[in-house]
Amino acid sequence: LKPSKMEEKADMGSALRCVTFALGIIVSLGLYGVLQERIMSEPYDDEFFRVSVFLVFCNRVAAICYAAIMVCINGESFQHMVPLWKYLAVSLSNVGATWCQYEALRYVSFPVQMLGKSFKMMPVMLWGILISQQTYKLQDWA
Repeated sequence: LKPSKMEEKADMGSALRCVTFALGIIVSLGLYGVLQERIMSEPYDDEFFRVSVFLVFCNRVAAICYAAIMVCINGESFQHMVPLWKYLAVSLSNVGATWCQYEALRYVSFPVQMLGKSFKMMPVMLWGILISQQTYKLQDWA
């Protein structure tokens, strides 16, 4: 069966919407990275920003505000469904990783940092091959 004109328009609309959202995410993350690097590597009155934990705190406060707004907009419950200790474990590791990311910007540029973060899966995959005799397809390595 040949798709109707309405179905084709709907498919094009969905594809355009997907591309728009993807570009929005890419642009937002790119801008976020540029701002991170600028904050950590540019001097302010001959002094560099030293308290990266404050930046992590500001980031998390903004995320909490955004999450609270979205919960209200979507009419969801603020009650947690998962034990709090699980939230704590995830949040502590995330805060620690973000703090390290800000600190690393003192020594390397944002693009170098992103290359390093994207490379971190390779040792995990190699370890899986050596220890667990795991196999990976070519597309997994790409």
